[in-house]
Amino acid sequence: MEKGVKVKKFLLEIPEEIWNKWKNTVPRSISLNKALIELLKKKGEKDESQKG
Repeated sequence: MEKGVKVKKFLLEIPEEIWNKWKNTVPRSISLNKALIELLKKKGEKDESQKG
């Protein structure tokens, strides 16, 4: 994480089966935290492009 960037921490409750299927799609060279951030960015960009 970049210095000076505000961070929001969450405790997530995700069904284990769903979590395991998703985490197994992420390359071991990428932390799950980074992969989740990228997933959220892409979802946010997609949602923004569909507005108005």
